[in-house]
Amino acid sequence: MFEENVKIYVKSKLAIYKQIIETLYSPAYSTNPEAFLLKDLSNIKLYVVKLSPILGANYSDILYLIHDKDKNLELELIDLTEAKHYENYSKYNSVEAFALHKLIEKASIEKKNILDNHNISALSEELNHKTTAEFTTYINSEAWQKNFRQQMLALVSRDGRKFVEHVNHPTSYYAKDAAKKYTYSLLDLKAIIDRVNDEDFSYQMDQAIAAYENSLYLASCATLGVCLETLCKLLLKENGVKVKDSDGTMLDKLGERLREQKIISYKFKSRIDVCYKVRNLSSHTSPGKVLQGDCHFIIATINEIVDTYFK
Repeated sequence: MFEENVKIYVKSKLAIYKQIIETLYSPAYSTNPEAFLLKDLSNIKLYVVKLSPILGANYSDILYLIHDKDKNLELELIDLTEAKHYENYSKYNSVEAFALHKLIEKASIEKKNILDNHNISALSEELNHKTTAEFTTYINSEAWQKNFRQQMLALVSRDGRKFVEHVNHPTSYYAKDAAKKYTYSLLDLKAIIDRVNDEDFSYQMDQAIAAYENSLYLASCATLGVCLETLCKLLLKENGVKVKDSDGTMLDKLGERLREQKIISYKFKSRIDVCYKVRNLSSHTSPGKVLQGDCHFIIATINEIVDTYFK
């Protein structure tokens, strides 16, 4: 009952978050959806830190929303009700700081992936004892919805400001290990880089993601094309095919060689051909013509090739 009611609480709040974005922030979201990660419930995991009764009724449960791909509001409890967890409590300057530290420690999550948190202690009675139908009616009351709207307006505004701040950073701020620390990643780029394990590829991905982070999609798209070329050459070499500096290194030619050697499937050859056309477009057009989605397509192709052929 508790877990289902927590999910109802989250869905009710984030429904308002989504409504605000679609009404007030539609252009910003269509251009940069990574700024508003709370809009997509499928990539959120929930943690509830349950605290010791000795802290009082005002601090019994703290809810955290974590960016975690394909978790679909999966909920995990972190039980800190026993006295043994509080041996070093005095070194923290607040209950919230203590709970946050324990969450990161026990759940092995990164602080940057925490999207929001809520002290749900005041709802403890309702969360634990109301049926899902009763709690749904309760939380959808006019008073609660008004409260949620105020909170979500502030939250959407915060997310918008955070994205503007990261866009205003110089590219050099992001370029070092950019792909590995990429906050708004659609994919696990660190896992891709680690599996390929090539210095040139890692450097190129860092440059591509640094450009992407600064909304320089034309530059990012062109550099991602270079990343894919490097990946194709590495794949040829791994399969015993010699690649000379004098050989053609354009994506379409590399794709043809990979297919001729039966290293990749026809599907991947077709994907590489599309990436070749997208990459060429980024090199011969105005910035407005290159969409963020073009970068996503090349990143997704790189991910699929690495996942399929680099073990």
